[in-house]
Amino acid sequence: QEDQFALLLSQGLTSSDSTWQSSSDLLPPDDSTRLINLTNFEFLINPPCLDTVYLVLIHSAPYNYERRRLIRNTWGPRVSLYFFIGETDPSNQTRLDIESETYHDIVQGRFWDSYRNLTYKHTMVFKWVVYNCPHVKYVFKLDDDVFMNVIQLDELLTRTLSPHGTRNLLMCSIVWEKSPVLRTYRSKWRVSFSEYRDHFYPPHCHGNILLYSPDVVFKLYQHLQTDQEYFWVDDVFITGIVFSKLNLTHAKFSWWPGHDEPIVSLFNNWDLRKYDPHKTLFALLWEPDFVSKYKYMYKATYLNTSLLES
Repeated sequence: QEDQFALLLSQGLTSSDSTWQSSSDLLPPDDSTRLINLTNFEFLINPPCLDTVYLVLIHSAPYNYERRRLIRNTWGPRVSLYFFIGETDPSNQTRLDIESETYHDIVQGRFWDSYRNLTYKHTMVFKWVVYNCPHVKYVFKLDDDVFMNVIQLDELLTRTLSPHGTRNLLMCSIVWEKSPVLRTYRSKWRVSFSEYRDHFYPPHCHGNILLYSPDVVFKLYQHLQTDQEYFWVDDVFITGIVFSKLNLTHAKFSWWPGHDEPIVSLFNNWDLRKYDPHKTLFALLWEPDFVSKYKYMYKATYLNTSLLES
């Protein structure tokens, strides 16, 4: 594992005090009002970006109030985080407006919030960072079912990576090397032959946990805005198809100094005894009993006196 990470470093993951530079000259003239192939885009809710070393940017559905509440009431206050959402129906919008006025952490764009528009949402994350966050060193993109162990984050950013930032970085929980295209009508991820002709997707990240260096954010955003192609499965399209066109290399969240265990763990049942807050940075929590699991993880992590003192 250490040898693999050292090889990755030698391929371009070098630390840098200046992680990126973006210029409007490198973007299309109508970039501010466009999102890939949407020509009337605007931010409906657009809070200022906090000037921090890293940001945690979370894909969330308009109706996932409970998940956003859990994050805000557990690990969320320890980081600079924002929830990214598309348009919704009037009743949900009223609640979102109140939520935004209360917490100032909602970013909303002009496109309908749906699975088929996930690539728009992912690109909106890039657009918001490019236009609003010029000094950020790391960009975490998460789904709202992910639990983050912020206490261990310093280990990742200072020992595994660099507190000064890095370049050419995309880390993810899983890299799918050759996943089959789902054609069954029973799957919400069904893709027709007219949408994608090959039987397998190119290597790409599982998109629930991603870590970008901001220069990669800009490169991907620039390509998406210039090329204007669209494929709705954002993990495949952005971290696979577009990523390969830019000749970039994936890294996995699997290397931890002094440990062999992965730093991303899946807990989809009540066998939480395997969770070690000293080693796990992210936990993926699924139904059933999502809320109970989340509260358990919070108590095991942030109310663990020995961990807080270590």
